[in-house]
Amino acid sequence: MAKIFHLTASRIRPQVNEASKIAFKLSKKWVVFPLLIATVLIWVTIINMPDDKLHVSILDVGQGDAILIQTPNRQDIIIDGGPSPQAIGLELGKKLPFWDRTIDMVILTQPQADHVTGLIEVLKKYNVSQVIEPGISYDSITYQHWLNLVNDKEIGHETGHAGQEINLGSEIEIEVLHPPSPLLQDTSDDIDNNGMVLRLSWNKVSFLFTADIGQEAEWHLIAQRANLQATILKVAHHGSLTSTSPEFLASVNPEIAAISVGANNRFGLPHSQVLTILSEQLGNDRVYITPTHGTIEFITDGNRLWIQHDK
Repeated sequence: MAKIFHLTASRIRPQVNEASKIAFKLSKKWVVFPLLIATVLIWVTIINMPDDKLHVSILDVGQGDAILIQTPNRQDIIIDGGPSPQAIGLELGKKLPFWDRTIDMVILTQPQADHVTGLIEVLKKYNVSQVIEPGISYDSITYQHWLNLVNDKEIGHETGHAGQEINLGSEIEIEVLHPPSPLLQDTSDDIDNNGMVLRLSWNKVSFLFTADIGQEAEWHLIAQRANLQATILKVAHHGSLTSTSPEFLASVNPEIAAISVGANNRFGLPHSQVLTILSEQLGNDRVYITPTHGTIEFITDGNRLWIQHDK
């Protein structure tokens, strides 16, 4: 079990603003403008230096999913891009230094707009090295646009399925737990139920990213005896009642849950019953929701876990 520490919003970034103010005041008397720029750049460089920790951010992008993984050796991995090019651009701008225009891997868990739309912006603005997706057939202009960009930019493109492992170094690993090959068929929603489920682990700390899977996919994973146990559960389908069955939650046995969802969305998510189930098992203070907490960042050295959020 990881030691968990709760933090308020970042205590470092305000120092950049303070340094800028000090330099600006001094510049009125005797400091030239280049020194102001140098002061800010030095602080930004310090903030973005590697800290030998794994950072996982559930980005506040509205009614959709977007997750940024930053490894100790400076790999940047994005899982889904949310429904808005503006929102994903803003959130990545907060987390990545302005000179870093490379994304090592983009994982699209499923092709619907609330997952893929923001990734179009990512492909346009960043040099993406590799793309992984479940290969679900889906007739959508947005999804086709994204696929065309992947092809036009000649990005490595791989179909993800259960059994694959992605080694990120330093004993950090992503396991693809779902979908199976061949894909599930004749479920209540084949798009949702074939979404990619990923388990990210480092020593004592692990994350389970569940896309939009429903209970049929949950039951399939349980039946397959998939390695579901995780410290942090990214709750499926924005807290919809179609997911997070008691049996699945018992299999995951998380210490913390995070829900990515839009504020005052027309679907009424997260569902009150899901919140009740999570709160009863974890406690109210261990359930994080993006409209309430903003972007939720988990920081770990593999043994300890720190949590900070924007709001």
